Amino acid sequence: MKRRHPLVGDVRGLGLLMGVDLVEDRDAKTPALDAGESILYRALDKGLSLKLTMGSVLTLTPPLTITEAEMDAAIDILDECLADEAVARGVEAGRPTTDWTGPARAA
Repeated sequence: MKRRHPLVGDVRGLGLLMGVDLVEDRDAKTPALDAGESILYRALDKGLSLKLTMGSVLTLTPPLTITEAEMDAAIDILDECLADEAVARGVEAGRPTTDWTGPARAA
């Protein structure tokens, strides 16, 4: 996700819990407060309920009974919402950035 979306400054998690830190600028790590709220409501419109922490961290806390297919669908919705926000801001999404060092998520 970080590789494809300039707004994503960091993705972290433990088990099924996931936090996506949104930033205006990756070097300065300026929180993307407006983007956080916008993406939150885009996700809700598509059926994904997220929590917004500190105005710029999208937090996904699924139930322990979630299936792999449901989790994949949630990640796909989040990915789509990030891309939609990039288009709304006039930022090109989908191109890998140079500062990403982790493995790509399996398709």
